[in-house]
Amino acid sequence: MRYVHPVLIVVLSWYVLALALQSPIVPYPHLVFSHLAESLIAGTTFMHLFHSLYRILTGMAFALTFAIPTGMLAGRFKKLDHMVSPVLYLLYPLPKIAFLPVFMVLFGIGDLSKIILIAVIIFFPAAITIRDGIREIPTQYLELARAFHLKPAEVIREILWPAVLPRIFSSLRITVGISLSVLFISENYAARFGLGYYIMNNWVMAQYVGMYSGIVLLSLLGLGLYALIDFCERLAIPDAAR
Repeated sequence: MRYVHPVLIVVLSWYVLALALQSPIVPYPHLVFSHLAESLIAGTTFMHLFHSLYRILTGMAFALTFAIPTGMLAGRFKKLDHMVSPVLYLLYPLPKIAFLPVFMVLFGIGDLSKIILIAVIIFFPAAITIRDGIREIPTQYLELARAFHLKPAEVIREILWPAVLPRIFSSLRITVGISLSVLFISENYAARFGLGYYIMNNWVMAQYVGMYSGIVLLSLLGLGLYALIDFCERLAIPDAAR
């Protein structure tokens, strides 16, 4: 229910803009929603939605697979942090979409290059925030762990992992929007399926209702991902629901 009022504001603003312009470039929302419903019932947009969802979820999985150990090790060991952090700081500000041609040459023009691009976008903020989360653990906790002769696996499970979990979810929230933007651009190259391809193909064909239905679907995909992240956080960190 918390999304009802924002959606109403967007739709009403959309109606006002469509009435003011009276142009096919900005169709009325009910025409777009009707087209989107018909295309979903017919199944013509499911493959585009599936491919986009597959690429972004796989990219997230790849990113976290490498970001979690990188951030935890850098936060735990200062010497390693002195080597890792400068590399992160050097590459993090670069616009990752610039690497798309490089990834396409290295990994092909298929899904892999697009997935790796998304993974790279998520990796850097995730690794940095996880490292900071480890650094913020009070030293007393680690001293007590040594005093009680906790095994490394127990230290990770009882001290380090609870400290980085909130950071992981925060970094995912920050990067989802950027990842969707880059996914949209990457799906315009050597792709036959994906919401980016669907939107731009409708634009080229001057099918503006179809174009806007793709934009709406991309927005719903982003909303669904945020809801999924919130749901996973509530499962992993029950206190986060309070």
